Amino acid sequence: MSTIKAVPDLSNRVSLIRKKIIDVSSRVSDITEGIILASDASPYEAIAKKDFPSIRVGLLKFSNVIIRVADYRLLRDRNDIFVDPVEIAKLKRSANSMNVALPGAGITSDEVPLSKNLFRRKVFDIFMAEQFKSGNERLYDTLIDLLRRSNSIKSDSDGRECVLLHKEKKPPIDGLKLTEHIYIPLDPGFVDIDGDVQKRVYVTDAIRVHEVFVNEGSNAECFGRLMSALEHILLAHLIRCAHSVDPTSTGYLHVIVDGPLAIFGEAARFHRSIMSLLHDVRMDCQRIGMPGPLVVGVSKTGKIVEHARQIERLLQFDENDDARNGTYLLTVDDKYRYELIQASESNLAGNFGKDEYYGQTFIVRTSKGKIFDVTLAYPFERKADVDGEEFRDAKVNLRHYEGHLDRMLSLIEMMQTDLFQNALIPVHLAHRYASIAHSPAGRSLDAFVREALGIKK
Repeated sequence: MSTIKAVPDLSNRVSLIRKKIIDVSSRVSDITEGIILASDASPYEAIAKKDFPSIRVGLLKFSNVIIRVADYRLLRDRNDIFVDPVEIAKLKRSANSMNVALPGAGITSDEVPLSKNLFRRKVFDIFMAEQFKSGNERLYDTLIDLLRRSNSIKSDSDGRECVLLHKEKKPPIDGLKLTEHIYIPLDPGFVDIDGDVQKRVYVTDAIRVHEVFVNEGSNAECFGRLMSALEHILLAHLIRCAHSVDPTSTGYLHVIVDGPLAIFGEAARFHRSIMSLLHDVRMDCQRIGMPGPLVVGVSKTGKIVEHARQIERLLQFDENDDARNGTYLLTVDDKYRYELIQASESNLAGNFGKDEYYGQTFIVRTSKGKIFDVTLAYPFERKADVDGEEFRDAKVNLRHYEGHLDRMLSLIEMMQTDLFQNALIPVHLAHRYASIAHSPAGRSLDAFVREALGIKK
């Protein structure tokens, strides 16, 4: 009888793992200028009526924390062993949060009698909303920019810019069968098929999260997918708008995302457009003598974190069992991932994350002995061969990360904290303002939703 394995056996791979761990202490330096932006998000699904648990409302909360490096250095470089609570309060005030309510199963309106269609309309309203507007730029305008980068903008017979809905594709409206291509104009952002408002199709349907919406039961998966897509599109929106107003504002921008640099599910294709946008902003900044935005994702859970715990002794001690001093890096290439971390997957010929990721994964062991799962944004415009080198190899070639890797390591070293095992200070602050605790806060939200909808029980 064969032995069932839940965790890859690393007992005979110790030598290989040690060779992958490299000393990068010389790459670490003080960050003296710029801005640190951290983001996080949290979903919650509230039950709108106690006796009808199938009637639900989705709530999404997004948080951003902005910290000036100069201000943080003043706080960090104090000789006093005690931290000034007033200065800590200033950091907390630099956070802001944005909330979104979404109709779930059983929620309709007189104008839109189907729950899924009401959800789709609300998604469109989010992208048009004032709360996500930066200057004159709506979140919708950034979505259009991302669609343009993926060559998704076409022209109809009248020359208007549109998004094309192919008749072979699954239409967003249940029960609707397309007999011809549908052109959705960018202005106003929707079209009514056959002039029927109940058959309205939106440009924002291109995100496709509505495909996992269910008319009965929980839509936690749908809300989670939308939250993930919005978190990354909002990041692109902030960078794009800030750069258009003042390119120097993104010249030394350090962005930390809670979780990997990846979009999963139906909206995954937008990761390529975000990768393109970051590259353009970076190149524009470098033309004026600035490095451009550094974007990293820090994950607190997942297979990489579990693997890092499994090999923690190798990260902390060398082959002579002496404690390591300084900063160390382990690059998680595809071969290493499929053989030592995700051995259940056999896609060795493929490029890991080709459909979702816009960053490369590294395990960082800091000078304080803390271990982080970090995703660093690819320094490329697209996923293609680089100077004759296949992308799968180029993405793990540290030569392509000159400057980017140094800044990432320096940022992790500067922002690590003894308060939490694998969290950075800005991420912790962002999480604090984005988190929705299911109890007791969740029960309070349930009551709030019922009050807002005029439901007594």
